[in-house]
Amino acid sequence: MTAVERVAARVLLWGGVLSIGLMLIGLIGYGVRSAERRQPLNVERLLENREHGQAADVFTSLVGIRRGLAQWPADPVALTALGMVMLLITPVFAVAVMLPAFARHGDLRYASISAGSLAAPVLSFFFGNG
Repeated sequence: MTAVERVAARVLLWGGVLSIGLMLIGLIGYGVRSAERRQPLNVERLLENREHGQAADVFTSLVGIRRGLAQWPADPVALTALGMVMLLITPVFAVAVMLPAFARHGDLRYASISAGSLAAPVLSFFFGNG
């Protein structure tokens, strides 16, 4: 296994472990909060999401996730959503780490493939409608 492969494997492994850990903590926190309060839903978010025709107890934007994490105690659904976002971003981050590694080793073919692969999700993030 080359050094570049080891770096990619570590990024993917630890990104996956961290994101799954956040999702588990959020799910456990959601269960604890539901048992303590007997009101598992955030009523404000429920009404806001119903107005937009979305599911009741979900986060649909990064701003909403940040707002849910900023309150104390943090909203466990926001923590779970953050874990899911991190799980989706992990492969993109791995490609971003691999690009300079390929270029440093003089493998311009794979560096250009990595650049193209990285451009697609980055551009869709900035220019996407959803």
